[in-house]
This record gives sequence, C-alpha cells and structure tokens, in this order.
Amino acid sequence: MALKIIDLTAQLRHIEFLVPGLIPAGYITIGASREGIGKTMIFSGLAWQMTRPAGRGEFLGQPVPHGPVIYLNTDAADGEARSVRHWLEQHRNTYPDGDMNGVTVLESTGAGLTIEEFTELLNMAKEMGARCVIIDSFMGTFPGIDGNKLQDALRPMFALRDFAAQTGAAVIVLDHLPKKGANEKEGDRGVMGSTGKGAQARAIHLLTRVPPRDVEGREVLRWEVRKNSFAKSGHALGIEVERLEDTEGRVYGVNLNPCELPEEPEGRDTRSDRAKAAVIALLSERAGQSVPHGELLAVAIKGGNVKERSAQQAVREALGNLGGLVREVRMGGRGAPRAYVYGAEVQPEPASPDDVPLIVEEPKSEKISHLKEQDSKPEEVLTW
Repeated sequence: MALKIIDLTAQLRHIEFLVPGLIPAGYITIGASREGIGKTMIFSGLAWQMTRPAGRGEFLGQPVPHGPVIYLNTDAADGEARSVRHWLEQHRNTYPDGDMNGVTVLESTGAGLTIEEFTELLNMAKEMGARCVIIDSFMGTFPGIDGNKLQDALRPMFALRDFAAQTGAAVIVLDHLPKKGANEKEGDRGVMGSTGKGAQARAIHLLTRVPPRDVEGREVLRWEVRKNSFAKSGHALGIEVERLEDTEGRVYGVNLNPCELPEEPEGRDTRSDRAKAAVIALLSERAGQSVPHGELLAVAIKGGNVKERSAQQAVREALGNLGGLVREVRMGGRGAPRAYVYGAEVQPEPASPDDVPLIVEEPKSEKISHLKEQDSKPEEVLTW
C-alpha cells in the first residue's frame, strides 16, 4: 500500500536550517526571479560561504554551516559552467578563505537530466555528504515536461522531495517568474508554471530588483519570503550588491550586504481590485440605467488589464459587493441579454421600445450555468 500510517505519539524530529529562518535542510526551497536579476550570483554566494572554515560562513547576515555543495548548472550550459565559475571567483576574491574544492559544479551534456542521471546525482550527493544541492534551473533540468501542467510538474517535484529527504540536504531549485503585465508588480503571480511546484516546496523566495531611484541609485534586490512552512513567511529582506573595483575601475569581487528596503505604499491594489472598481464605477455613473453584462465585462478587462475569465470573476464580485443596490434585468431583442441596473430609487432614462429592459426571473439552470467554471479537458499524463 502506498499509504503510511503516521504515529502521532512519536517525537517529531527537529528541523535543521541551512540558513536560519530561510532555507530548511532536508526539503525543497524554490528561489525564483526574472532572468538577469541575479539568481546565480546570489546562490553561488551561498555555496561559497559554505566552503569557508567552520564558523566563518554567513549569508544575508545569518551563519551557515561548512560542508560540501553540489551546483548543477543546466541554465544556458556552455560546457564550462562559465557563469557559475565567474561568480564563484568573484565571491572568492571577496572572501579568500573559502575553498573551490568545496563546491562540485556539474553541467548536463544532454537536454536536461534523465531519470537515470538523476539517480546518479542522488548517489553522488549521498557519497559526498552534500549539505546543499542547487538546481539551476528547473526549466533547464527538466525541459521535457510542460511546467504548466500539474501532473507534469509534480513528477520532478516528487523526485526532488525524495532526494532532499534521502540526503538531508537543502535542495534549492532556481526557477523563473512570469513576465509581469501592465500595472502589475514583479512577482505578483508567483513562480512560473503549475502551482504544484509551490505545493511541494517547503519554502519559496522571490527575488526582484528595487528601482534604483528608490534607493539612491544603489543596486538593491528584494528577497521576498513568499512561503516558509517551518519559519516566518510574508516578509521581505533587502540585499545590496556591492561590486568591488580595482584602481582602474574593473570589478574583481562582489559582496552581498543585508540592507533596509524602502517603504511601500499601503493598500496597494491588484489587477482584480482595479477590475472590480471599474465595474462599480460604471454602474454608479449610469445609476438607474441598464448596463449590459457584456459592457461590464469589457470595462473590467480594460480597467484591470485582465483576461475574460478574471473579468467574469470581477463582475460577479462587484455585483456581490453591491448586493441589493443592483438588480438584474433582461434587455429586449434577440436572446434577451442580461443587464444590470444600479440604484433602485433612480428612474431609468426613456429608451426605444426595442431597448426597454424587461425585469424577468432568470431560470435556475441559467443562473448556475453562467457561474460555473468552464470544464477543462483531462490533462495528458506524460512520463518524465
């Protein structure tokens, strides 16, 4: 049987952290950002700190243990791991007491990892006693799956979860954020692809760049703790990137310093909030007049920069917020399209006979059908 009965009287083991309060050992942690933000720079910095003598390594102001690290580079692999090596050298120049032999850098010679190669990586981690395994990146390591499909995304995530449990290592998976939409803040939609990724990870951290104008021109990254099952979540840290230059202005080292983040304005609205506000504003403007459902959808799409499905939800929520102040009517003409009238005390403006709204009771089956989500086709099960 694939199910295990849990002994609730057994003593729970203590959760160890690779980085206190941020990265748990023995579990999956996801670190995600848009391309070019600095994932490799940041997490190669963590790897380098772990090669320093015991008691000297630190990351974001927190102590980290000394121990072997595996860094699997599949993101734009070039056969030399040039990007990883570049950053390790930059960190070494800043902290010369580390040891390059403490990091094993691997690159896949094919298109990502096969199941057999993944097993080899697991055995290597066990033999080395690896304390940390960094997968850079999810997309490059598992290119044969559709990351937007739950069943596809869960297969490698299950494998990574078991990998972390068997080795006791902190398995850090670097991933990507989707491109932000208009009037959307970077990272609003979380990690790219299926939510199944986030479900299997015990910690999720998002990296975004703070606009230089907000930090006096400095290079500052925002580390947001989006999820942490074993520690505090829902907060953000600042990382100032200090590039060390020689007398001729050439960068030879990098230092990552914890810093304060600029305050954000309270009450920041989301796209769905703006879509609902646009619907309510239109109904208020045309109080007493019938506003077709299609027109409400159009204003929600435009006002919130959302797709039709989200606009439908915004219209439903806006109507729900208005409650008894709005009533549903049927327009005259073919199909008797739905419309809504806001403010019962206001008389509608005269209209032509063809456009006069007729108040009717909507059939129960229709009420249910237009609120139901569209049935989706079963996802094809693919083998990783």
